Amino acid sequence: MIRCDGNAAIGMGHVSRCLALADELREEHRCRVLFTMRDLESAGAAAVKARRYDIVALKADADSDYGPALQELVTTQHARALIVDVRDRLSRASLDAIRASGVRVVTIDDGSDRRLASDLAFYPPVPQVEEMDWRGFAGQRYAGWEWVVLRREFAAGASADIDILVTMGGSDPAGMTAFTVRALEQLDAPFAVRVVVGPAFDRAQELIDAIVRSKHPIQIARAPEPAMLAALMRASRMAIASFGVTAYELAASGVPAVHLCLTDDHARSSSAFEKEGLAMTAGVFGRVSPQDLVSAVSRLMGNAGRRAEMAARACRLVDGRGAKRVAARIIDGLS
Repeated sequence: MIRCDGNAAIGMGHVSRCLALADELREEHRCRVLFTMRDLESAGAAAVKARRYDIVALKADADSDYGPALQELVTTQHARALIVDVRDRLSRASLDAIRASGVRVVTIDDGSDRRLASDLAFYPPVPQVEEMDWRGFAGQRYAGWEWVVLRREFAAGASADIDILVTMGGSDPAGMTAFTVRALEQLDAPFAVRVVVGPAFDRAQELIDAIVRSKHPIQIARAPEPAMLAALMRASRMAIASFGVTAYELAASGVPAVHLCLTDDHARSSSAFEKEGLAMTAGVFGRVSPQDLVSAVSRLMGNAGRRAEMAARACRLVDGRGAKRVAARIIDGLS
């Protein structure tokens, strides 16, 4: 059983990586995979249904610890493992109770104390992982580029003919896409720009207004399937992206990127990419001016050698096979 959500408010990153893991479990290990989600009419649920997975509704208040309801679902569905990828009120005590019933508990990139109730905890190599208090943790922790969970379509290198790819995740609740399109007007030369908007994007008029005023030839890709999105990434010389799952997909595709971050925590995570020479961090949205963003884009676009080095290093570190490794670890404990 996989517990996650995806919508315009929280984005689609949790659903994207959970689907990557679900595909590996179903196709490589012949597991029955069931999702449990709050809103069966959301963009996240639509993506899960499109991949032909069953979903059972989680009937619980969004602002409460819904542990008892989740445990009942786990029990009635006879789940042997529970994979949790959420940022909500589910408590450590609730996961402890589920784990005590004999169910293997797996957490994905979880910064809350419920991670301490997991058998397996997986993280990208961001600095926050080592700063967390791990006292009382009896499970196994895996942190590194090799454990980044991505759809298999992104496990390939780049061959560019798009100048700048703008992609702000599945929903872009802050309006970073239109901000970026407007900021790019400060570039002297016109560039071929491709804008990706996700399935939960709901700021169309704001974006259209920015595009019609642009001197750049801009095309929009609306909610592309993973294979098409991966192809767009590989066809791009560089990208401007919101930090999140998209940042890891770009790295696996060998695309140098400039990250816009929604929060200070995202900026700290993005610093791992900058430290390894995979991307540049523009800063936290709301504190980044259009000039700041264009300055970072200009430095990257104007240095083909640096872009080539970043692309090669990104493909070596983020090979796109993290979901395969995570699935194998989960199955090892169920054999």
